[in-house]
Amino acid sequence: MCVLLASASILVGCNNDIRRFPLDDPMWVDAEDFRAFRPTPEEYFSPFAWDGADQMLFRPMSRFFQVDPAGEAVNVNAMDEVPDSSWFTNRTSRAPMSIEDVLRGPCTEEALDPSGPWSITDAKPNGANPGFIIEDAEGRKFLLKFDSTKQPERATAADRMGSLMYYAAGYFTPCNGVVYFEREILTIDEEAVSMVDGEEVPMTWEILEPAFGRASRHADGRFRAAFSQFLPGRPIGPWRYEGTRDDDPNDVIPHEDRRELRGAYILAAWINHFDSREQNTLAIWMTEEDDGPGYVRHNYIDFGDSFGSLWSWDAISRRLGYASYFDMRFLLEDFVTIGMIHRPWNDSEYGPSGQTLGYFTTANFDPGAYRPGYPNPAFDKASDRDKAWMARILADLSPEAVTAIVDSAEVQNQVTHDQLVDVLQGRRQRLLDYWLRRVSPLTQPVLQQTDDGTRVCFRDLAVTAGLVEDWDERRYWARAWRHAGGNDLERVETGALARIPRDRVCVTLPNVDASPDDPAYLIVDLAGIFPGEEARVARLHLYQLGTGDYRIVGLERPYDLDEPDSRD
Repeated sequence: MCVLLASASILVGCNNDIRRFPLDDPMWVDAEDFRAFRPTPEEYFSPFAWDGADQMLFRPMSRFFQVDPAGEAVNVNAMDEVPDSSWFTNRTSRAPMSIEDVLRGPCTEEALDPSGPWSITDAKPNGANPGFIIEDAEGRKFLLKFDSTKQPERATAADRMGSLMYYAAGYFTPCNGVVYFEREILTIDEEAVSMVDGEEVPMTWEILEPAFGRASRHADGRFRAAFSQFLPGRPIGPWRYEGTRDDDPNDVIPHEDRRELRGAYILAAWINHFDSREQNTLAIWMTEEDDGPGYVRHNYIDFGDSFGSLWSWDAISRRLGYASYFDMRFLLEDFVTIGMIHRPWNDSEYGPSGQTLGYFTTANFDPGAYRPGYPNPAFDKASDRDKAWMARILADLSPEAVTAIVDSAEVQNQVTHDQLVDVLQGRRQRLLDYWLRRVSPLTQPVLQQTDDGTRVCFRDLAVTAGLVEDWDERRYWARAWRHAGGNDLERVETGALARIPRDRVCVTLPNVDASPDDPAYLIVDLAGIFPGEEARVARLHLYQLGTGDYRIVGLERPYDLDEPDSRD
């Protein structure tokens, strides 16, 4: 696999050379992606109807006869990870976050004060859930959204939980939370307006009444709402899941080839964020001066349709997560077979909370067959390596952190709360069990000095995630080569294997003749084996500069057990 870091003009491993990685540190920050430029990019508007028609009809038709092998993501560093950029920041992926950091998420200021006062300044522009824009006593702006009477507490909890989960995984999200408040703290700004029958009119309490009428309420009568603090910077519209922006010179990697956008498939499947489309994204122009240079930051927004949203048509609600809204494959198959094929959504049933969480359950959840409502170009091109990358991140978002995230959504109904915890834990485990078996779950290699020499130790996320009940039953083997010139490798012996609680497995490295002036290039495979399954290999590339002096320069995860080859 060729690893292309286009934004840094670095090309690694595309020269048919066994020595795939240079003697250099892996890139962990794509500094070019934060490069300030001018002028400000033009605002992009994504019409609701066009977005759906484009992804479900026009795009598939235009690509019907096109040969388009997906290939691997191109913004992957030498360690098979994604560098920090304006799209993604390594958080959980580098080291597990504390529960306190997970719950803080993107919120860097004091939370919205539920005692007010708040001034209503504008109507909520669009979306399925009613609401409006407020300004607090400090002049900060927030989008306030309510639940529906059909699914009390779901949408408001979804915005809070989704933002924390995506942020912990590494994405940029707004500061979202849940607040209970008295209506008396609200006033309407004299310049506030709303759209009524396509016409702009002054905002009134009468116009707002339907939103309050649908809102969930606390037992003491306070209204429940989700707040979303306005992001810093200047919004310039959604970003797309394919192509690049012509007016952003930093945007050089086709979006569908970015691993972080491909890997988001796992998060969407986890919380059933079926509305993973461009209209639920927001590009922000980040600048210190109004007319000065800046760069574009890419945010995920609006998770309110996740966690079991129901549509007015039950047949659609049942299919969410299993098929897109207009899924030509299923439509043709059902037409030809007169609907005789049994579909997993035919067996869908409500969970203990009834319609509140709809069909958001673990039953029938297939981690490898998830489909969003709209075809997503990045999801469509995601490889097993891309999905396993996000699964590794999800493995370090602990069950305790997941429960804490649900707790932070302040769901008052205990049945709903418990179902959220149970389903999220169950779907998380299924995702890990599926994707950590398809690509090696060995990660984060570190060097250690011992009396017997230098060893490299990996975290085995199969152990971390509890995919093996008895660690002793998980077997490992190792093999190694030294580059002998050209495309030739010679086998060298590795030393002892060792397990270090709670989840590290180590192998002592070969010790060969080497010096700083004539370093040796080593390749070491370490494989973990699930009982009854084929081994999955983590392939480490190192330089040895002398006795006990090694440098880790690359990590690959082959799909097979073949020996290293210049054609890889």
